[in-house]
Amino acid sequence: MRILLVDGNADLLQEIRRAFWKRHRSWEVLLAQTGAEAVQALARDPVDIVISDMALPDMEGADLIHQVRDLQPGAVRIALADHPLAEWLERVEGDLHRLFIKPLDPEFLIGAVESLDIEDDEASVRAVRAFVGGLGRIPSLPSLYSELVALLQREDAGMNDVARLIRRDLGVASQVLKLANSVHCASDRPVAELGRAVAMLGVDSLRSLVLFRGLISGVDSPRPQGLDLEKLWFHSFEVATGVRKLVVLEGETQLADLAFSVGLLHDIGLVVLATDPSGRYRAILEQAQTSRTPLAVLEHDTYGVDHAQVGAHLLNLWGLPPAFCRPVREHHAPPPGGEGFPLSAALHLADARHGGARPRASSPMEGGVCIRMC
Repeated sequence: MRILLVDGNADLLQEIRRAFWKRHRSWEVLLAQTGAEAVQALARDPVDIVISDMALPDMEGADLIHQVRDLQPGAVRIALADHPLAEWLERVEGDLHRLFIKPLDPEFLIGAVESLDIEDDEASVRAVRAFVGGLGRIPSLPSLYSELVALLQREDAGMNDVARLIRRDLGVASQVLKLANSVHCASDRPVAELGRAVAMLGVDSLRSLVLFRGLISGVDSPRPQGLDLEKLWFHSFEVATGVRKLVVLEGETQLADLAFSVGLLHDIGLVVLATDPSGRYRAILEQAQTSRTPLAVLEHDTYGVDHAQVGAHLLNLWGLPPAFCRPVREHHAPPPGGEGFPLSAALHLADARHGGARPRASSPMEGGVCIRMC
C-alpha cells in the first residue's frame, strides 16, 4: 500500500511515518509539506490513500482535494482539520471520503487506514475496488454527515448541539421527525420537537439517515437512470423497520439500532450504479423487469459487481465498521446454514419481504415494478 501524507509540519509528518512503519513495514509512506509537492508526487506515483491537512502553506486544502480527485480518482481522500468549517466542507462535498479533527493520535490514524479493504486480496474485493475506482469520481461523504461525525467526536457535544446542526437542513430535519414518529409510534404523544426526535433515534440511526439523505440529494443531477429516489427511501425505511423487528424477535436486542441503520443503507449501491453515464443501467433494470432474472445477476454480467458489493465498499470507504458493511455485502446471499453474522440473514429476509418479484407501488424502480434483487 502506498500512502501520501501532506502537512506543513515536517516533525508531524515524520512522527506519523514512524508510527506507520512500526506497525506496517510493507506500507510505503510518501511525504509532502506543500500542496505543490503533493501534486508532483501524485503526477509521478500512483497512491492508494492521500491524508492531507487542510491548512497548507501554499494552497487551500480543498483545492488539493479537488486535484487529488482529478489526478487519481481511485485514491481514498482523508482530510485532517483543526475544526470543521461548514463553508469548507461544502467546497469539498463530493470529493472527500473521511474527515478527522486534530489533534490526532497516530494510532487512531493507523486504525482508520487498517479498516479500509485496500489490502484485501479477495478477487471480488479487487473487482469492486477496480470498478469504483474507474467511476472517475468516487461518491463521497455529504458535508452535513461530515459535520455530524466531527461534532460527535467532541466530548462536550450533546443532543441539543446535534439538533442545532440538523436544523440547518430542513429536508433532513423533517425526515428525522417523521422517522422518530414512525419508529416510536407507541409513544404517549407525537414527537414534535427536533431535540427529542434526535434523542429518541439515537446516534447510529441518525448518522445513517443523514448519510442516506445527503447522498441521494447529491445525485439529483444527473438523475439516476430508472431509479425513483423517493421510492428508494421508502423501500429502505420499510426494510430498516423490518430488520429491526426481526432481530428483536430473535432476542438480539443489542443489534436493534445497528439493524435499523444497516437497513436504511443496504441498497445505497443502487444509487451509484444508476448514475452510470453510459446508459447501461437503465437497460439492466428493463431486462430485470421483463426476464425476472435477479438484478444482482444482471449487474454482475454487465459490471462484474453488484450493488450490494458496491454499497458495502463505499460504506467501508466512509468509515463504517465491518459489522455494518458485512450484512450490506451479504444481503443477497447470506451464508447458508445460519453461519456467519446473524444480521445478514435478517436483512436478507426483510429485503425479500419488501422487495419481492410482485409489482408494488412503493418499489424504488420507476413505474412501480419491483425487481427481484435477491
